[in-house]
Amino acid sequence: MTTTPPDAPASRLRYQVLGFSAAGAAVVLLIAGLAEGCTAISGGTVRSEAQFLQHVRDTEAAGEGTVLFLGSNPSSVTLGTAGGSASCVDDLGVDGDGVTRDQPSVSWAPGFADGDAGYRAAVDRLREHWSSQGWKVTVAPGTDPVTGRDSGLQAIRTTDDHGIALSLRPGRHTGEGLVVADGGCVRHNGSWDAASWRAE
Repeated sequence: MTTTPPDAPASRLRYQVLGFSAAGAAVVLLIAGLAEGCTAISGGTVRSEAQFLQHVRDTEAAGEGTVLFLGSNPSSVTLGTAGGSASCVDDLGVDGDGVTRDQPSVSWAPGFADGDAGYRAAVDRLREHWSSQGWKVTVAPGTDPVTGRDSGLQAIRTTDDHGIALSLRPGRHTGEGLVVADGGCVRHNGSWDAASWRAE
């Protein structure tokens, strides 16, 4: 019994087509990944001015809610506000006309009775509160803000449903914490007077 050998040129052509298809798909995926990475580096999609101002309000409200939960009046323990950071800049030349970047953040210094014991109790309460919202909580050693050394206390961090990064870490004094609400680097239309924290 004789068998007919496969048509070698046709078989080879089929494998070449499959190879080119796979290579093309890989190139498309690579380009998509690079585009997504550049968007992330550049601060994400461009928000409207109204969307950004709402994000500013959400940032402040998230921090105030945390400070209130810890038993302090936010207006009496506010440390300061900021609108940018060294990493939130147009270093890749990707922002178009009318687009700016800002990174709204607010910090507070709530105090706790019983010194370090009060701070530890606040960390435990806040971690339980954040976890009950379904937010992932990360814990790290807290460092002394003056010396940079391990304080023996914990620092905790989470991200809320609006994408606001919230954190509590040891403050400058015994029994004091540092709460920070960071809205992240955002690209948006219009301009924002970060110096006066004007969100209206």
